[in-house]
Amino acid sequence: MNRITLLGIGILIVASIPGCHATTFADDIITFTETPSVVEIEPGSEASFDVTLMNVGSQYADVDINNRSIPDGISIVDNGGTKLVDMRKSVTYRITIHANNDIAPGTYRFEIADRSDIDRNTWETINVRVGGERAVAEPTGVPEGRGRESTKKNSPGLGAIAAVSVLLLAYRLGSGRS
Repeated sequence: MNRITLLGIGILIVASIPGCHATTFADDIITFTETPSVVEIEPGSEASFDVTLMNVGSQYADVDINNRSIPDGISIVDNGGTKLVDMRKSVTYRITIHANNDIAPGTYRFEIADRSDIDRNTWETINVRVGGERAVAEPTGVPEGRGRESTKKNSPGLGAIAAVSVLLLAYRLGSGRS
């Protein structure tokens, strides 16, 4: 046997060992069936929300919740821990988040995913609306007023119209003297 054949056999053996992360998953076996559309929270407090994962595969799976892109001022206090998800069954996780006292009102977002040894991650976006009058409708990782431009469309206003009118009048008067 040559080296390439032996290498191929070695990869096949490693990929077939249960729990080995060398396997590439073609199917999404663990999927979210329920996530909240928006989580409401006040600065300086905690809020909890539920997400439900379903195992559509043909084997048991230990599943945990993974997260990424958590904005400054928001933290995950508890994600429900690892749970055994039976074949063709679902399980609900209670996730608790905390908003710092000094977080600006607005809508923030982060992502959560299932984490297991039997499939690839499924990422879902969680929108968090921090209370206050300035809460915006469009979610982002940065609240309005901290480096993010407003999504509101404003008219120029009477002051801008008056300034343009004065400039046009001055132009017309100046061009008539030539």
